[in-house]
Amino acid sequence: MHPKLKFKIDYKKDIETFFSFNRSAGWDNGRTLEWAFFRKYSFLKKYRKGNTLKISRGKVTKFVKLIYQKKRDVMSKNMYLYQKNWQGKEKDFYKLAAQLFSDESWPKGKYIVYPTIWGMYPRFLEDKTFQVPYKHKNRKYINVIIAHEMLHFIFYDYFYKKYQKYKFDKYNLFVWHISEIFNIIIQNSQKWLKIFKEKSKDYPEHRKIINKLKNKYYNKKGWVIDDLIDDIIESIRESNSPNLFGCPLEK
Repeated sequence: MHPKLKFKIDYKKDIETFFSFNRSAGWDNGRTLEWAFFRKYSFLKKYRKGNTLKISRGKVTKFVKLIYQKKRDVMSKNMYLYQKNWQGKEKDFYKLAAQLFSDESWPKGKYIVYPTIWGMYPRFLEDKTFQVPYKHKNRKYINVIIAHEMLHFIFYDYFYKKYQKYKFDKYNLFVWHISEIFNIIIQNSQKWLKIFKEKSKDYPEHRKIINKLKNKYYNKKGWVIDDLIDDIIESIRESNSPNLFGCPLEK
């Protein structure tokens, strides 16, 4: 059995997302602030203190509610279209996921898609919810985002069962790097592109590892995902890249 995604609109989700991004912004020297907030709402720069924003919950709530009121019709229309478009892909997605993870069951959760007004699209492993842009110039790419976040959910569940030494909080960022590299290699493979038509976008600090491993795995007829995961882990350790921000490299 696989989960059935629900699509909902709730401005309160975006308020919590703001503070979630704000709490975690320090690890990447302010990149999260730039991507999530400043590119779309430059006025927020006046609240910047180092790599965080000092702004009250009341001000954030007022701003988010105002945007949701103004964009209500656009959000409703787009979320309806996103749901309809996903329904045309979900059967193929679950087949592809099953080929990767064999008989692995999907972890329990809410599996709800929410829109976001922010410039990054987070997922929440705790309850299996995530967000997509309420408006995007390429609506077809929304399916790529949905597939990306759904792949995270089953990957993390699988990974922590197989690689239990990394379940401790000190490895959270390390596992995030692994999961992102894994997703890009999988989603940009020929089999996945045949279904989704669009490549998933990567993070700049991962490109060197992705390019190395995709050349190795894309030439293989059959994949063993544990081998791929092991290669990703080893590649991160060997890279010693300053761009893998704060990544613990100990074995």
